[in-house]
Parts: sequence; C-alpha cells; structure tokens
Amino acid sequence: MSFFPTWRENPLFTVALSLVCLSLVIFLGVKSSLLNKPLPLEHTIFVEGVGKATMSPDIAVMTFGISSTGKTVSEAQKQNSTLMNTLIEKIKKAGVLEADLQTKDYSAYEKTEWNPETQKSESTGWVVSQSLAVKIRDVQKISTIVEIAGQNGSTSISGPTFTVDDQTAYEATARAKALADAKQKAEAIVKALGLKIERVVSYSEYKEDGGGPVPYFADKGIGGGMASSAPSIQSGTQELRLHVTVTYLLSN
Repeated sequence: MSFFPTWRENPLFTVALSLVCLSLVIFLGVKSSLLNKPLPLEHTIFVEGVGKATMSPDIAVMTFGISSTGKTVSEAQKQNSTLMNTLIEKIKKAGVLEADLQTKDYSAYEKTEWNPETQKSESTGWVVSQSLAVKIRDVQKISTIVEIAGQNGSTSISGPTFTVDDQTAYEATARAKALADAKQKAEAIVKALGLKIERVVSYSEYKEDGGGPVPYFADKGIGGGMASSAPSIQSGTQELRLHVTVTYLLSN
C-alpha cells in the first residue's frame, strides 16, 4: 500500500514531489561541503613585557610599644595609659596628625610564678601592653619621632616600613616600559616567522609586591631614655616592577 499517488493517478503531484526531493539533495550537499571546509586560522602570539620604575618613599610607618607592670590590673592599666597618652601628645607636637595614629595590640594578663612550698601558681602582678602605629608623612621626621618614643617610655620599637602614597605616576612609567618591551619581543618573533603584526587582541597586567619593611635597630637605651642624638634613618628607594601580557594577531 502506497501513501503517495502513482504517476497515472496524479502526474502533477509526482512531478512536484520529485522537485522537492531534488532541492533537498542539493541543499544537503552544499551544506555538507561548507561544513567540511576548514575555517581560516587566526595566528596569535602571547608576549610578556616587564617595566620598572624607581620610587622614592614618602611615607613611613613605625610601631611603638609600651609595657607596664602593677600589683593589680587597674594599677598596670593606669601606668600604661599615662605613658601612652604622653607619648601620643609628644608625637602630635612633632607634627604627626591624629588621623595617622592608631592604637593596636592592647593586652592585659596576670603574671604568675610556681611556688614550690605551696605547690601553687601565685600572682606576681599584672602586665599591660599596647602598641601605637604611627604613619609619618614627612620621612625627614622619622629620626625625631624615634627619639621621642625612646625618651617617653617605649619598651619596643619596630619599623620603619616605607611606602609611596600615590604610585600612579610610577605605574604609568613602568607600564609604558613594559609595553615597549613586549612590542620589541613580538616584532622580533614575527620577523623570524616572516609575518606581520596586525593588531592587539588582548591585554593584561600585574604588579609585583613592593619591598618589605626596612629594619630599624634600636639603641640599647630604649625604655630608659634614648641617647640625645637622633638615629640616622635612610629611606632609600624602592623598585616597582609591572608585568604585561599582550596577545597580538598576526597576518601574512
């Protein structure tokens, strides 16, 4: 049994059906030919460039700690607060803004010792400690601030950690050098391949971490009054290194 009429039954329908089938065969043949045709390849290369800029630090951060002892926690706290408040006022008078002072690492604990006679741990008093982080925007004043801390009860001094407040200009300089470095490398590669650079298709960058804190070795007079002459502290320079990765599209 046939679902379609025969030539004798309906000649017009049979002709139309044949044309549809022929068109379908031609369409599928063309589509298959397009699918099997290889797509043009985009030739790209990834090149990394590095740029450097030498920075002169304009900010230093130092931390000053004060520890106090007393028979009771209240007594130790009172002594510690008096010393720290005095130190803060002296640092402010030296030109440091209140916004650049930050209290940190406040602690209080009871100090005990083992008594072999009573076979018990007995209190020998309380220890209260706190630290003050100071951001010094005029690096020429570092020595003066360190001297003030040593003369006003500081039992620990650490830093300075040098940094640059605004690195925008230095980053721009390093970026320009890094891009020039990447382009020079890319041009050397395409020349060897006999190709040409058509355009940039992607770009990324990252900045290396800056140097760590510059150590300061305090005078042995800390806590009992520092020597009258302020220590000499050099801010030196820091190197900013910026890496870029550029993807170039190549052509013949």
